[in-house]
Amino acid sequence: MINFVRILTFIVALVITTFSIFYIDAEQEFAMAQKAYRSGDMDQTLRMARRANRAFSETDKKVDAYYLQARAASKMNWNKKSKVYLDRLLNIDDENINGLLFRGEILHQLDKNQMALIDLNKGLSLASGNSSNKTLAYYHTQRGLAFLSLNQINEANEDALEAIKFEAGLPAAHDLMSKVFEEKGDLKNALEECEKAYELSQEKDKLSFMTPEGRKLSDRVVDIKGKYLLSK
Repeated sequence: MINFVRILTFIVALVITTFSIFYIDAEQEFAMAQKAYRSGDMDQTLRMARRANRAFSETDKKVDAYYLQARAASKMNWNKKSKVYLDRLLNIDDENINGLLFRGEILHQLDKNQMALIDLNKGLSLASGNSSNKTLAYYHTQRGLAFLSLNQINEANEDALEAIKFEAGLPAAHDLMSKVFEEKGDLKNALEECEKAYELSQEKDKLSFMTPEGRKLSDRVVDIKGKYLLSK
């Protein structure tokens, strides 16, 4: 009886796998996954992107699907799962710029900063001349944060300057510069940069103060202002 159940389970699994490969419209599933991602439904994004990925045969399509899966997992704070998808992506295409940069960001969030720098260094090198200034600015801030976590202040400072050069209106760039100044003990400039970052975030979105990032930035302004006033 047990053997019969095992055989039946295997046959059902085989039928489902065969159906998913030959009868799922991968392009349609992936388009629906992208639509679900834009609407904020990460569960649906992952399900549809996973089905599309299994059905795709072209490597570039699988890379796109893994990237979308990684993004959706990250949105759900499943950073370890996001890294798994990015590992699979980069096993297919080890010079994929988006994959390298995003895995570097995820590794920083997982506090694996030395590994993050490997990906971010390679990704930024490949991205030079191939990505928008906004993208370059953002990932310079991510590399700067990784440097900062390793107490490499001068390197973090250089990345903050590069980020501001590429995109002067990026709040994250000024927030990074604020953290660099704070580490150096320059609370006056740290406060100015933090306030600049907060103002820019408000200009981009009046309700940004309601987001976790906005609240964190607001708290930093208050904290640095208190430290600065006490230091005078």
